[in-house]
Amino acid sequence: MRLFKSKEKNTFHYVTTVMYNRVKIFNDEAACQIFINNLDELRSIHPFKLIGYVIMPDHVHLILNPIECDISLIMRKLKGKSAKLILDHLREQDQPLNSLELHIQDRSYAVWLKDFSSIDLSSHKFIRQKLGYIHMNPVRGGLCDHPAKWEWSSYRAYLPHSSGEVPLEMDQRGYWTEDEFSAQAVKTGGQARF
Repeated sequence: MRLFKSKEKNTFHYVTTVMYNRVKIFNDEAACQIFINNLDELRSIHPFKLIGYVIMPDHVHLILNPIECDISLIMRKLKGKSAKLILDHLREQDQPLNSLELHIQDRSYAVWLKDFSSIDLSSHKFIRQKLGYIHMNPVRGGLCDHPAKWEWSSYRAYLPHSSGEVPLEMDQRGYWTEDEFSAQAVKTGGQARF
């Protein structure tokens, strides 16, 4: 397990990102759906293998493997767009934004803390351990008594289900092939970023 954001090929990243002031924005189901939609859209623009996730009231955990080998790019795009969409939603709902207020030059509000935590997972054992941690997080947090009862996690995606019964499907094959890396390099007009 490495405690830095490497850019090596086929690296699984265990990511934690936290809401500004630990505001429980994700108590709002519409905000959860906005985040899920944004995550799914970003996966089609900047491909990554999604292995697991959980949306908690004031933070998110993800396990992913980006083909562009740059977890910082993925998180910057994910947090930037989701923040804008969530703020728009809160304004439409006339929600008070004072707990998200900033006193910085060009920004009025923040949804996320600026940085995020990322741990490179270097073995199947660590991947399984972090996936178990993610899925049990709502139970440990007192939000439900079984992980299958928490809608905003990847737990149910690993159980038998029909199409559309889970917010996001997981990638059953978490590693990229050399052909996929080559295709990405052609698509981006050069070498894939490693």
